[in-house]
Amino acid sequence: MGPAGNLQGIRQALAMGADKAVVIDDPSLRGSDALLTARVLAEAIRREGFDLVIAGTESTDGYSGVVPQMVAELLDVPALTYATKLEVSGEEATIHRQTDLGYDEVRASLPVVVSVTAGVVEPRYPTFKGIMEAKKKPVETLTLSELGVEPKVEQVVVGVEPAPERTAGEIVEDDGTAHLKIVAKLEELKVI
Repeated sequence: MGPAGNLQGIRQALAMGADKAVVIDDPSLRGSDALLTARVLAEAIRREGFDLVIAGTESTDGYSGVVPQMVAELLDVPALTYATKLEVSGEEATIHRQTDLGYDEVRASLPVVVSVTAGVVEPRYPTFKGIMEAKKKPVETLTLSELGVEPKVEQVVVGVEPAPERTAGEIVEDDGTAHLKIVAKLEELKVI
């Protein structure tokens, strides 16, 4: 979908406080993989300049969950991932990353890329004033050639096959030697 189809969403983001929008619209992006997406985003971010890049953990179309980390690698900056809380103080970003036992506190010097989980922030509703001001804010549209990115194919899907059906498992009753049968089965499968 080109910028015209996304214009309403772009204007909403501008109404919520963004200063400017950059749209990358190029027909060669159709069907792009995670690496090409990361390369394009990294070049657009580098072109604008940055201290802090905030991204979702994964998109709703590809669900790969790797683009923010790839962008950080391409920009040669730290990636703070799966943040449930973000604080920026001076030249340092601190996140809380959820764990089974609570959370890890992770810090890095700016510039940094942070991927956040759902529910980290509640988007604020745009005010009428914000909506009116958004109409005056710049929306720049770029192509891959303007970013200096070659749309080379990184991955090609050669086929899709359904997963094989599961076979019935084997029930092992414990007569005192069940552990030996389980170990033998794991060795047969080359798991151990």
